[in-house]
Amino acid sequence: MWYAYLLLLFSAFAGRSGSLSAWDECVFMGEEEKNSLYEDGDVVIGGLFPLHYSPVYSHSTYETKPSPNVYNYFSARALRWIQTMTFAVKEINKRRDLLPQLKLGFHIRDSCDDIPVSLRASLLLVNGQPERDPRRTVSPVIIGDAGSGVSMALLRSLGSFHIPLVSYFASCSCLSDQGQFPTFMRTMPSDAFQIRALARLVSYFGWTWVGLIGVESDYAHFAIQLFLQESVQYGVCAAYTHFYPVSLTQAALDELLNVSASSKVIINFSGESEMQGILREVRRWNITGLQWIASEAWATATLLWARFGDLLKGTLGFAIRRADVIPGLKQHLTSLKPSNIYHSAFLTEYWEETFNCRLNGSVNSHFHGISNNLERLPCKGTENLDDVYSPYSDVTQLRVSYNVYKAVYLVAHALQDMNNCKVGQGPFLDSTCADPKNFKPWQVRQIPGYILFLS
Repeated sequence: MWYAYLLLLFSAFAGRSGSLSAWDECVFMGEEEKNSLYEDGDVVIGGLFPLHYSPVYSHSTYETKPSPNVYNYFSARALRWIQTMTFAVKEINKRRDLLPQLKLGFHIRDSCDDIPVSLRASLLLVNGQPERDPRRTVSPVIIGDAGSGVSMALLRSLGSFHIPLVSYFASCSCLSDQGQFPTFMRTMPSDAFQIRALARLVSYFGWTWVGLIGVESDYAHFAIQLFLQESVQYGVCAAYTHFYPVSLTQAALDELLNVSASSKVIINFSGESEMQGILREVRRWNITGLQWIASEAWATATLLWARFGDLLKGTLGFAIRRADVIPGLKQHLTSLKPSNIYHSAFLTEYWEETFNCRLNGSVNSHFHGISNNLERLPCKGTENLDDVYSPYSDVTQLRVSYNVYKAVYLVAHALQDMNNCKVGQGPFLDSTCADPKNFKPWQVRQIPGYILFLS
């Protein structure tokens, strides 16, 4: 029987241009990926952001081609992070004291907070689609991703090619292991600092019986393990530890709330999307009097407080450092107009979600809360971002956005140091220097200014 499979495999190869030679080059398999933000430059920085999240899982029969992924939510907050990256790149390009002889570009894709999607997007960033668009410059460094688990998966794949990954929100202490992840760095503090603070916080209020829950991920597993080790010295006992799946089914929610009944104080290590599902169920069960302790991943998620403020009263947690202001960012965010966003699926989707209307010639293929985008009435042309509140344009809590901003400048200063290198004093073999317009990804890590950001 095996020879039948061999013949089938040979036929598959032979069916492509009649020979195996077509496989000698890197060719992207699958449908063309068009949803991205791209601006060319001498160096194009890649970006991965969870613009969509909470996937709607469907059962695959493996007999027909799977339908495109569908997600429950669109994150206006993540779009602000994306726009902060484009703002930082454009700001650097205008400066005369930083990379005056070099233009930065960007190539940004949606990671959907989903490992398979992130891996696919990352390979498109570093390989491109040369058979379809040879003009696009590939990215030698990527800013992303937000989640620790996703970042870890990317590192295990891209690390073999020495592609640097600079995360703006991945906090897992496990990522500090430079032996496993030598190409990783971040502008986000390690969880190790947060966990020590949380253990002291619980001890300060005299809470000795605490429930520990977290989404099934490396982030939550390492965080809870660290908390258990750190809290022992304060006499704090874990009432239970419970991990729930990313896709919160009704059965998973029922199990979680039944387990949680044995403690009034609960520390939850998860993201914003998982916490939304939990709080929605807490409200349905009419559970009150819970003392939530937030991890940094959802402590400042304004959407949660807007929807579930009554359930979150008294919640404690530690937020990451906030920037008072990033000059010019607010104007950049609110400068969107239908005339300059119609070509971008990301920006078009945000506009249509915010104003619940449909732009003429819309390239948006996502819709939430409706069965079809055609159900929406056409936009009137009078919509104005200044007339509505959105996490996208809210610059009062620039925490993750500030991390994204710093990540772009991290790369820019590394390139500046590369540009300032003097022949005979460089960090490479025979004291040579790298060309900032044509360097290898691994060479970025050898730049002194860049090494300072390793965590």
